[in-house]
Amino acid sequence: MSNMFIRTISGVLYVALVILTTFSGEFGQVFLSAFLVIAAMTEWMQFDKEAKDISFPTALSIGSIFLSIYCFTGIFDVDVEQLRWLKALLIVMLTTLMMNLAFNSRDVPKKLFHTIFGLVYIGFPLIVLPMLPQYMGENQPWMLASVFILIWCNDTFAYLFGRTFGKHKLYERISPNKTWEGFIGGAISALVASTIMSHYLTFMPIVGWVGLAIIVLIFGTVGDLFESSLKRSFDRKDSGKFMPGHGGILDRIDSLLFTLPLSYFYIRIIENLAQ
Repeated sequence: MSNMFIRTISGVLYVALVILTTFSGEFGQVFLSAFLVIAAMTEWMQFDKEAKDISFPTALSIGSIFLSIYCFTGIFDVDVEQLRWLKALLIVMLTTLMMNLAFNSRDVPKKLFHTIFGLVYIGFPLIVLPMLPQYMGENQPWMLASVFILIWCNDTFAYLFGRTFGKHKLYERISPNKTWEGFIGGAISALVASTIMSHYLTFMPIVGWVGLAIIVLIFGTVGDLFESSLKRSFDRKDSGKFMPGHGGILDRIDSLLFTLPLSYFYIRIIENLAQ
């Protein structure tokens, strides 16, 4: 079975998962967020050979993030009493995480930093994911889907343009394969895609869609380069083997991790200006 065929199948399955959960309502969007957190945190804990043995703290970290999503997105109409208990449970779990690291590890600072960095780098951006579709008091799944579509357009055409026309390196020390020609090709495709979306998705003006595309292409590229630098520092080619032909899940969502928070705040600004 050719690598291109495997790459295509795994890519199609990933896109299908994203689209299906995005358009399955608020619960589906939370599921997508939790799924990506679990998969990405599991990979991240394997980056450091000395840190990967802390499976119990990893599980606690994943549970803590999911509880944070549950508590603070407000999509389940959690009442005050339930929220109090959930926050208490979150504190207990995080305390247990710290104690487990302190009493069962010879290299506490390094392992603790590795875990907390993963929470900040992976967990916090993905907490925003279920909140992103909320626009003008309604759940607009196309708002979330558009961010994924813009990232996919940018990544795909950056790759194609880079392979075909690439001569000038974008940041050779971190990512030798990225070129300015690829960046320009990805930028053009993202801007074209945002213009097309503005024609059919009229709940946000064309200026808003173009601005979102600019955020995606700039911070998506930064996120990609940042993850590449992490892999180089840990001497890894791929983040994992979660997606055959593509590498790991972190390789797929590196742009998303930087784009989501900025897109969320940008959409809130557009929303306030429109009111």
